[in-house]
Amino acid sequence: MSKSSKTNKSAKQKQSTMLMYVGIGAAVIAAGAGGAYFYFTQRSQSIKGILGAAAVIPQEAQVVMAFNTKSEPWNKLVQFGTPASQKLIGEGITKSPLNSLLVQSKTEYSRDVQPWLEGYIITALVPNAAQPQTPAATLVIAPTRDRSKSDAFLSKYRGALAQQGAKFTAKQYKDVTYYESPTRDPNNSVVTADIGGQYVAIATSPILIQQAIDTYKGSNPSLAKKPIFAKIYGATNQTKIVEPLLQVYLDGDVALEFIGSQANLNLNEAAIAQSKRELDAMTLTGGTQKEGLRFEINTYLKNDNSNPLGNNNAKVLNLLPQETFLLVSGVNLYQSWQSLVSQAKGNASSAQLIDQIRKSVKDSTKLDLDQDILKWMNGEFAIAAIPNNQGILANPGFGFVAIAQSNDQNAAKTALDKIDKVAQANSGGLLPKGVDLKPKQIGDKSVIAWAIGNTNVATRGTLDNNFVFWSMGDLADTFVPKPANNLPESSSFKILTTDMPKSNGGYFYLNMTTALSLADRLLPPEVKSNPSFTEIRSVLDAINGIAVTSTNVDTKTTRLDFLFTLKPTPGN
Repeated sequence: MSKSSKTNKSAKQKQSTMLMYVGIGAAVIAAGAGGAYFYFTQRSQSIKGILGAAAVIPQEAQVVMAFNTKSEPWNKLVQFGTPASQKLIGEGITKSPLNSLLVQSKTEYSRDVQPWLEGYIITALVPNAAQPQTPAATLVIAPTRDRSKSDAFLSKYRGALAQQGAKFTAKQYKDVTYYESPTRDPNNSVVTADIGGQYVAIATSPILIQQAIDTYKGSNPSLAKKPIFAKIYGATNQTKIVEPLLQVYLDGDVALEFIGSQANLNLNEAAIAQSKRELDAMTLTGGTQKEGLRFEINTYLKNDNSNPLGNNNAKVLNLLPQETFLLVSGVNLYQSWQSLVSQAKGNASSAQLIDQIRKSVKDSTKLDLDQDILKWMNGEFAIAAIPNNQGILANPGFGFVAIAQSNDQNAAKTALDKIDKVAQANSGGLLPKGVDLKPKQIGDKSVIAWAIGNTNVATRGTLDNNFVFWSMGDLADTFVPKPANNLPESSSFKILTTDMPKSNGGYFYLNMTTALSLADRLLPPEVKSNPSFTEIRSVLDAINGIAVTSTNVDTKTTRLDFLFTLKPTPGN
């Protein structure tokens, strides 16, 4: 529905902002204070992993990444994938920062690190408040359960770097000894410390090590005491992943910029400024479950979203046959479009793209995209791909269907009638050139076929519960009347949506096995033999399917759940 008030425009902007961010998470609980009580409180917190380590991380930290150090959850990864995908994973681990650190220091994880390490290794990016324009310094915190062994590791680490030219100097700060060496980069140092016998700390700045010491002693506020951080990681139901491999936290002030830098996206200043105003934090949690890899992304707004898209149980899925291999569904397409339009007002390139889409539709159909096509689409909607070898679909082997629900059937009928007339008079463009409209009966449903000669190029009609549809060729024969076996009953869909919220704001679903078989049929040999495609294909071959749901958790929180079902490795 169209809203004109500033309040509702703001709400739509928040909705689109929530949908555009991608993010990450870590840690929280307050540090104790004083004597033996302080010591044992710290020990207890370190056992609790992220929450304990957050008591040593300065509250200014903006990016926090926590890695599970238990071998069991990581070992589960070897149960999945093809030999080619396992090889790529191995190469990725070899190139990882942790492995690079071990190689540089001539240490081995199982021999020199694992015997003392407890809980999560946490990496935090912490800006320098006195020099806000300089890059954030890096702090690595690793809880230890055996001080003598972790001290031995630090000594070996410094010794290996000294052989490569490092010159460490021992310094004191508030009864804690830390070791500092300059590097080739004048803006960075290598600094190591044992903090209270509880934490191994490695940083790129002596100032940051001093901040961590102050934080440990309680004279500097910790990340554990930051309200949004404490809210996220203090919650018992923060994640459905039993034992996360990775948790990442992004502060709202840097979330969009950080994501843009990692994805090599050129983001405009208006979008970044908006995200800083509205976004409190983002989190990412990743791990395994018996079907494959599970990820959760949460977006937290500073203020309530007064106009969120609703969650529902997706009745539209029951209208699609179980053979459906690709699906994008949601609620209130018009509201989603209006949110994008509102958000694009602060982004010149996005506004230009939206204008181009509107103009393209107008030039090809003579219809107004907002008023004639989208305005009445205020219920559920779905765009799906279904295998089919009949008529015009014989060559591609599949076709698309668009389904939309409206509480105003007169408006829907008027819009479809307009589209029919445009198709009849059309001379090319988005719609087929000059079609004839032919009534067609499928079961108990009367539909209209768009025909060119004796070939149906499309079919449109109405379904139960105020749904209307438009589909390619004779694809309607596969779901009109209502299919005997619908998509939610398919084994692939059931597995892919395991443990996902059933009441949600929409699905993305892809049966990778079917999609790849169609790709093999359609892609030319020169593409399939390209080395880059071969590498990508080795990863895709390990995936059975992908499912994503979007859910409004509350008035400030939106969550995306991802599940990648993976093929078991031979013998598993």
